Amino acid sequence: MGRALLRSRILDTAGATPVTPGRPYGRALPVWGAFALLLMLAAVPPFSTVLPPLVDYPNHLARMHLLEEGGSAFYAVRWAAIPNLAEDLIVPQLARLVPLDTAAKLFLVMIFALMAGGAVWLNRVAAGGWRLWPLLAFLLLYNRILLWGFLNYLFGIGVALVGAAAWLALEGRRWWFRVLSSSLLAAACFFSHIAAFGFYALVILGVEVLPAWAALRARQWAMLARRIGVAAPQFVLPAVLFLDSRHDLPDPAVSYAGIWRKADLLFSVFDNYERTFDIGCFVLFLGLIGGLAWTRRLGLAPRLGWASGLVLAAYLLLPSQIYGGSGADHRLPTAFFLLLAAASAPRFPSRRVAAAVGITAASVLIVRLGVIEQVWREADRVYTADLAGIDALPRGVKLALAHPEGLFHVMRTPEVHLALMAIARRDAFVPTLFAIPGQQPVALKPPFAALAEATPQILWAALVGGSAADRARPPIPLSDFDFVAFTDKRPLRVPPSPCLAPFFIQPTFQIFTVVDNPDCPSPDG
Repeated sequence: MGRALLRSRILDTAGATPVTPGRPYGRALPVWGAFALLLMLAAVPPFSTVLPPLVDYPNHLARMHLLEEGGSAFYAVRWAAIPNLAEDLIVPQLARLVPLDTAAKLFLVMIFALMAGGAVWLNRVAAGGWRLWPLLAFLLLYNRILLWGFLNYLFGIGVALVGAAAWLALEGRRWWFRVLSSSLLAAACFFSHIAAFGFYALVILGVEVLPAWAALRARQWAMLARRIGVAAPQFVLPAVLFLDSRHDLPDPAVSYAGIWRKADLLFSVFDNYERTFDIGCFVLFLGLIGGLAWTRRLGLAPRLGWASGLVLAAYLLLPSQIYGGSGADHRLPTAFFLLLAAASAPRFPSRRVAAAVGITAASVLIVRLGVIEQVWREADRVYTADLAGIDALPRGVKLALAHPEGLFHVMRTPEVHLALMAIARRDAFVPTLFAIPGQQPVALKPPFAALAEATPQILWAALVGGSAADRARPPIPLSDFDFVAFTDKRPLRVPPSPCLAPFFIQPTFQIFTVVDNPDCPSPDG
C-alpha cells in the first residue's frame, strides 16, 4: 500500500501530454484486487436487506416494475429522450435474468463500481501509474445523495469519471476515434442524468483549459482549432436534445439557500446516521487532503486541478432549486471530492506514513460500513413487517396515501414512499408515483390522472389533523379509492372515521379500508 501511494507524475509545460519517468509506477493487479474486495464489502448492506432504506427507492422500484411489465391498468409506458434514464434502461433488462429486487440491488453495486472504478482509472491516466490512493472513493459511496435515492445521478457521475478518463487516455489517438468514443460516453452521461452531464462538461472544459491556453499564447491557431473541433462534437447531441425538451421542463425559477449552507453541504459526503462519528470521519478526510495540500505533497494533476476548480466554482454559484428540482447544489460535493481523489497523487514523507494513512482509511471504511449495516438491518425488520400488510392487499386496488408535511427527509427507516411497493407487488394504483412528463418514462392513464390530486398532505390534514366533521366529509371522494395507507415518523394514531376501517396496523405504517358508509358522503354531497 505504501509503495502504491508514493510516486507522482510529471506533466509537460502545456499540460497536454503525460510524461512519466521510467516505467509507470505501480501495477494494476494489486489495485484492482483491492478494488474487488472493497466493492464486495460495499455490496453487503444492499444484499443483506429486503429493501435498502433509501428515501426514493420504493418509488423507483415501482417504476421499474411498470417498465418491465410494459405498464398496467393505471399507468402507461411512454419512452422519450429524457436525461434521467440510467436505472430505467438497465434494471428492467436485468430483471429479465434475475428477480426485480435483485436487479435493482445489482444496479446499486454498478453505481459503486462506476464511481470508484472511474476514480481509479482517471487517477491512472492523470497520474501515470496505478495507485491505491483513489480507492479513497469507497469512503464517499454511502453519502447523503445515495440515502435520498438519487440513483440516476450517482450512476451518471460514475459515467462522467469514466468518460473523463477515456478523454485523456485517447489523447493523441486518431481524431475520429476520439470524437466517436467521447460522443458515445457524453450521450451515456446525458441520458443517465442531466446534472451528471453538467459535471462531465465542466471536467472536460477544465482539462482543456491548459493546452488551449498554451496554444493561444503560442498563436498556434491550427492546434487550437483542432482541439476545439475534436472536443465540441460530443456536446452537440445532448445540446439538441435538451433544447428540444425545454417545453416539457417545469418553471425555470431559481432560489438560493443561505450562503452558510454551502459549507454545511460539503459534509453531506459523510453524513449518514451517527452524526458525531460522521463528523469525525469528515474532519479526518479534510485534514488529510488539506495537510497534503498545505505541505505541497498532494500532487494534484494540473489539468484535473483546473477541472476541480471549475466544479467547485459551479457548486458555489448553483442555486438550491431550479427547473422544479430541489437540491441542485446538494449533488455536487460528492462529485467534487471523487474528482479530487482521482486528480491527486500524494507524495508521503515515508512508506510508514503512507501505510498508516492506508490502514486508517481502511479502518474508517470498515467501521462506516458496519454502522450502515446495523442501521439497514434494523430498517429491514420494520420493512419486512410493513410489506406483509402490502402483500395482504387484493391485486389491482387503488391505494391512497396520507402523511404529514416534513416527512421527506433522510432517516433511519424512511417509509414515506413505502406504499408504492403496492404497485410492484400488487399491481395497485398509488397516486404518488414519480410519473412527471419530461422526467420519467411512465405516465398516468387519463382516467386516473385526476386521482393524483389526492395529495398525502391533504388527506392527512383531513383524516388525522382535522375535526370529526372534517373526517366525515373528506376533501376528496374517498370512494374513488379502496384503501388508504398512513405513515409518519412517530407512532400513528388515526382517529375513528365513518369512512375507514382498520386493515393492517403497525406503529408507523397503517392501512385502512375505505368503507361504503352512508355517513361518509362525498365532498359535494
